[in-house]
Amino acid sequence: MKTWLRLLLVTGFYALLFVLFTWPLVTHFTTAFPTVPGRDSLLYAWNFWYFREAVVNGHNPFYTDWLLYPWGSWLIMHTYMPLLGALNLVLNNVPLTINSGLLVNYSLSGTGAYLLCRRWVRNPVLCLLAGVIFAYSPYKLIRLPEHYNLVLTATVPFYVMAFLDAFTFRLGKLLPHVHSRRAVIWCLVLGWITLLCDYYITFGLLYFSAAYGLWYLLRLGELNWSRWQIWLRVALVLLTSHFFIRLLRILQVPDNGGPWWGGDVVSYFMPPPTSYFLDFEWAQELYLNPKVFNMPGSLEMILFSGYSLLALGLLVVVWSNRQASARHLDPSGRPLAWVLLFFMMLTLPTLRINGQETLHLPTCVLHFIPFFNNIRCPTRWVMMVGLFLPLVLFSRLEALWQPRLRPIQQMAASMALLAVIMIEYWPKAMHLTTTDVPIVYEEVAKLPGSTLFPIPFGMIDGYRKIGEVQTEQFFYQAWHRKKLPTGYFSRIEPRIFTAFQQDIVVRRLLALQTYPNAIPPAQPTPTQVTAFLRRYEPAAFVIDPAYRELPVHVYLRQLLRPYGYREQVIGDYVLLAPPAK
Repeated sequence: MKTWLRLLLVTGFYALLFVLFTWPLVTHFTTAFPTVPGRDSLLYAWNFWYFREAVVNGHNPFYTDWLLYPWGSWLIMHTYMPLLGALNLVLNNVPLTINSGLLVNYSLSGTGAYLLCRRWVRNPVLCLLAGVIFAYSPYKLIRLPEHYNLVLTATVPFYVMAFLDAFTFRLGKLLPHVHSRRAVIWCLVLGWITLLCDYYITFGLLYFSAAYGLWYLLRLGELNWSRWQIWLRVALVLLTSHFFIRLLRILQVPDNGGPWWGGDVVSYFMPPPTSYFLDFEWAQELYLNPKVFNMPGSLEMILFSGYSLLALGLLVVVWSNRQASARHLDPSGRPLAWVLLFFMMLTLPTLRINGQETLHLPTCVLHFIPFFNNIRCPTRWVMMVGLFLPLVLFSRLEALWQPRLRPIQQMAASMALLAVIMIEYWPKAMHLTTTDVPIVYEEVAKLPGSTLFPIPFGMIDGYRKIGEVQTEQFFYQAWHRKKLPTGYFSRIEPRIFTAFQQDIVVRRLLALQTYPNAIPPAQPTPTQVTAFLRRYEPAAFVIDPAYRELPVHVYLRQLLRPYGYREQVIGDYVLLAPPAK
């Protein structure tokens, strides 16, 4: 079979899996997209809408005051995904942009992992399975409707292939010799494309490159693991790193909560709550257990890759065989077992077992290094584990069964393994958000004025939260086209939090909204109310149904009555609009 036709069929296989795993999304491809209601995915939909809005109107697409009005914010560290924003320039359809971007990334992620596995594995079914594991791991499926940026992994296996072709490393040397300038250019191009998608995945490429080089620098391939002196050195390194990290904690060196966010060993055995077949009751209880997880119920705790892979890993370890795997015989593939171990240690910077911290691993040091400690969700590196684990296991598996099984038996075993993993990975149906919006926002669009003030409101970033932020508000903005004082960004300048709370009207509304039974701050003066209205220039206030007739609604009605605001109930929402001028 011609190479291009084989690749087309392979990519079509992974595209078909996307259709099956997200069904019935394909039947609403231009009008709906996968989401988790009230979570981050609706903010990403805003990203693609705003990118096109800014470019078409000649504005800087990396800065906005449409959120956090009137201060605004840069969008550089915002998981902005400008590559998909650029796609929306062409498509001018947010659901189609999201769905097309997801379909292409999942399909190419699988194809890239398939091609990478083909370097050392001859069995085509195992290579297809390697693509399934990388592209459709539970880590990625649970994030598919929520964190679009973290599933844009199509470049990763292609970068690894280009990197292996680009450089030749020498023992005892960190910097490599350039083997292929063309491959180096491909590394740079793929790295740049990745940066336009997500900085976590970009750091995954950087950490892979560094880990690969460390294998040669530390001469790990020359270590004789049968000697007790080697194991003594490993123990000394682990103990030194453990006490060094403890010292850093005693000295209160900032770690941005990275070790706190680290995974637990039991996470590798706990199926995700989105699993169709494996969402057992004990797994649900474990997932929500605060004695085990610092953030019970968080998808950041999902490290599961399948019981069959764990069993296969145990098998290849205990099954003695003198025949080396094809990967181990290839100098370029030999370091990948170490790279796999490195990324597994990244997911567990502090080795935690059933909620009990036992050992600070050397990789924990990264969370104390400025700039690097901004990458503070270490469990996300299980994405890279999903790429390298099948490469190591399947190459070893072929070395084990080559002298023992006939080709037809090997094919049958690999098909069975594919079927089992498909069952383990099969997700529950995903929620789809359509382009329908509450009618109240159509009425807001007709009103003069530049700003909509919603109730509830607030602002949130990776470190701090004030009030309540409904990400649906960002999605509705494409229809009413009014700026919002609320905002959700990766980083918000502290001065904006301060300015936000210094407004006495804002402070009282926040207090009544968040703590309706508590005594609110002092009443603002008419001058302060006038200054508030002048600052935000609200075309209207919209009160969510959940807040109707609660203290914040009652107070806002009283506050605005002297200024001639009229109240309407539209659907389940309350609209407070100023008198016509």
